Amino acid sequence: MREKNPPSPTGEGVAMLPRGRKCEGFTLLEVLVALTILSISLAVLMGVFSQGLTRARVMRDGSAAGALAQSLIAEQGDANQIALGDSSGRTGLFDWRVKIVPFGSQELGAPHMALLTANVTWNGGKREMTLSTLRLMPKTSPQ
Repeated sequence: MREKNPPSPTGEGVAMLPRGRKCEGFTLLEVLVALTILSISLAVLMGVFSQGLTRARVMRDGSAAGALAQSLIAEQGDANQIALGDSSGRTGLFDWRVKIVPFGSQELGAPHMALLTANVTWNGGKREMTLSTLRLMPKTSPQ
């Protein structure tokens, strides 16, 4: 049988648990500590996810810039169509510039080559990708 708790010194009856029996539930302090740990964990996870999304966007833009630079070089055509000089423009988020300059020795008998450089910038010039290649130029006849 359960024992009745004696009244408190103030005269009010206080509900107390019998000896050997533990209180079930959590104290306010335990709940607050758990919520604090939970909120810190969620803040860290949000930062990780945000950083992951930012890196994915940077990688996507870098891949698109690389594909644009490759296509700009491919557009220059074969050796019979290459013209020295430079051109520039804008495609979507990307500003680009293609520069074609002579390369190597221009002596008689030496292969005539051109250096093709495609430079793509984005994000207000903060990001940049440059691809370069060499192409043979048509031989010029001696005059």
